[in-house]
Amino acid sequence: MRPLSLFKKLLIALFLLSLLPLGLSSGILFLKLKDTGSSLSEQISTAVDRQASENLEMRARQIAADISDFLIECEADVRLAAALSGSPQGLRAFYDNRQGVVWYRTGTRANPREVREEIPRYRSIELIADDGRQQLVIKEGKLLPQAQLADVSDPAQTEFRSETYFRDSAQLKPGEIHVSHLTGFHVSKEEQLAGAKEPEEAVGGKEYRGVIRFCAPLFAADGRRTGLIVLSLDHRHLMEFTQHVLPGKVGETVFPSYRSGNYAFMFDDEGWMITHPKFWDIRGVDRNGILVPPYSATSSKADIETGRIPYNLDHAGFIHPNYPVVASLARQQKSGFVDVTNVGGARKVMAFAPIPYRSGVYQKSGIFGGVTIGFQTDLFHEPARTAMGIIANRLREHLTESAFILITTCLFAVAAAWLISRGVTHPLSLLTTQARSIAEGNSSKRVEVKTRDELGELAEDFNRMADELESRNSSLMDTLSQLQHSRTEIIEERDFKESILESISSGILAFSPSGILISINRNGSKMIGMNDGPGAHFQDIFRTMPAISARIEQTLHSKSGYGRLPVTIDTNGSTRHLDVGIFPIGPEASRGLTVTMRDETEKERMREEMTRMDRLASLGKISAGIAHEIRNPLTGITLLLDDLHDRPGLDPNTQLMIGHALTETERVERLISSLLSYSSPPRASFVRSDLNAAVQEGLVLFRKACEKQGVELTASCQPIPLFPFDADQVRQLLLNLLGNALEAVAPGGRITIGTFCTADCAGITVADTGPGIPEEDIPRLFEPFFTRKSAGTGLGLSIVQRIVEEHHGNIRIESKVGQGTVFTVELAMGWPDC
Repeated sequence: MRPLSLFKKLLIALFLLSLLPLGLSSGILFLKLKDTGSSLSEQISTAVDRQASENLEMRARQIAADISDFLIECEADVRLAAALSGSPQGLRAFYDNRQGVVWYRTGTRANPREVREEIPRYRSIELIADDGRQQLVIKEGKLLPQAQLADVSDPAQTEFRSETYFRDSAQLKPGEIHVSHLTGFHVSKEEQLAGAKEPEEAVGGKEYRGVIRFCAPLFAADGRRTGLIVLSLDHRHLMEFTQHVLPGKVGETVFPSYRSGNYAFMFDDEGWMITHPKFWDIRGVDRNGILVPPYSATSSKADIETGRIPYNLDHAGFIHPNYPVVASLARQQKSGFVDVTNVGGARKVMAFAPIPYRSGVYQKSGIFGGVTIGFQTDLFHEPARTAMGIIANRLREHLTESAFILITTCLFAVAAAWLISRGVTHPLSLLTTQARSIAEGNSSKRVEVKTRDELGELAEDFNRMADELESRNSSLMDTLSQLQHSRTEIIEERDFKESILESISSGILAFSPSGILISINRNGSKMIGMNDGPGAHFQDIFRTMPAISARIEQTLHSKSGYGRLPVTIDTNGSTRHLDVGIFPIGPEASRGLTVTMRDETEKERMREEMTRMDRLASLGKISAGIAHEIRNPLTGITLLLDDLHDRPGLDPNTQLMIGHALTETERVERLISSLLSYSSPPRASFVRSDLNAAVQEGLVLFRKACEKQGVELTASCQPIPLFPFDADQVRQLLLNLLGNALEAVAPGGRITIGTFCTADCAGITVADTGPGIPEEDIPRLFEPFFTRKSAGTGLGLSIVQRIVEEHHGNIRIESKVGQGTVFTVELAMGWPDC
């Protein structure tokens, strides 16, 4: 028997080695696939469910940690406020600087809108004396007047009619603080829903407005207790931690779906709900300050229907026994997850975590409360079901693919054995070794094959390729080095030019030939109020500046009109002066335009002010000189006329004429006195006084003149705290305005005086029912010697303006012809600091 040739031996060996292990392993695999798939599905389902539960718990712990950190920040705030208690300005600045963003819905159910608004962190700051009387209250951004301050030692006089935070803080030592439970007026179901069926549809309904009081005692240098500082945390900032949580997803929602069960809520150490999509579940008091009892198995049908049922986990066992368990575990500083059913009937997995906190009333339990995140059970198990379906499909696909692969492998194994048996291993090994050497960077060696067949040609081609690759690699490295150097220079040049552009005080904008913004520096963005980057059209950028937009459009179309132009823009009652330059980029603006903008508003205002001051100074000097020169001879004329008038023997007509002459000289004397008063005004003396009292004194002096002329004079004064001003000058200001009004009002008309107070100024309004002032005359009313009356001096309103400016205030005029005139004077309350 002839021995098998090497070709046959190699062919049989390779065939058996290729197919025998594959056939055995495929058979065993086919037997095990079904059992493995079932077991794997169960394990994945269990692992996915546990992973999802742990993720919910981890998210709850993270939110709880964030809330705990937030409460610690509030403690630091109340201690800082205590240090600033001696400075009302400091407290005001502190209040204004503590802000936070809230995200809520507004509008109507048919047209809801989402709003992100920055509001104060604290609803109010109270400075309380040791006897319980409020000394200073900043509430909702406003400083309360003295008449609205209360004695909070009496719980009935507190904001929510039953608060005891003053009494609870009585025994605090230096450095200690008191923190209260959440309190606020309870919001019923009817008030929140406002006709809607579900909380997520209740846009425009009533919202819960509660506070948590942070209190710190105040002590004098000798250790004597002087009072209390109280920060009232706005409940809306607590809502932000849970209201937007979207379980099972990375994103957030402005308002969660209560019916689905996919939402988060917060409860306090007593089990009361303090944040929840249903506002009627949150603890609160009625209008008499009595705590509304919790929802329980004995709650009346009327309370349930109207929603007077705040939720307390310790009393909610009748809904699901796990609710009291969650509250109890949270007090033990434990976290976890349980299965529950909410009031709406939604079955869900609820993860919970305690909020560590040990200040104030929370010292006993050691927690502020707890955070829960609920996830609907059906959705909770959805990933596991999906995973099991995927595994089943993959197993079926694997069975089909394995059968196809087995058959295909048999065919390829026969072909491969046939080719390998022909013996080409040595040349291929040499080629493989050299290829690896080139890949590692060693390209000096070459493949030596002596055969003249295809393998020999392949070896020669491989060697030529190695030579070419070595040459190109060397050239490429040189090119890369040059490119790196060029790139470094370009980046340095670009950074240098950008730093120059950003340091220029003017705004610089570059536009493409089609009008699209391609570059803008920081000052340019500030000038046009633009937050977006390049890509906007010039008509959108300059929509509030039509003059600039029109000039750019003309320049782009005509390829001319380059240069600078002054532009005046009126926005919201104020005028801005800009110096705008338009220059081409490239020949005939082939690459676009450069627009430069320089704000000349302050420069223009200073120029106008200097012109006005120079004119007023000149008028004052001339007026004073003329008045002095005229007064002396005028005094002589008056004395002579008076002597003639008193001589006996003059006929009555002569005496009457001399009397008229004396009257006219007295009028000239008054004019001279007005000129001297205007040119040399007395220096204002600021004394802390009552503005309403000064106004009433002016009214007493003027009421008789109004009655004589048949004009009705009425006054309406609002409470105004004492502040520094010159009472004599304010009375003169009022008399000048009343005199003008009386001259303008016909008999039977009316003059109305009013006072008002804002956060930083006090004001006086003088309104009359006269004929009004033409619009073209209003800008000139305060110019010296301008008058619309035949007998006036034209200095009354100029003196009024000088008094207002000396008080760091301003004056406005509102008038329509035939409808009367209103003068509004505003005096700064915070200057000077007396």
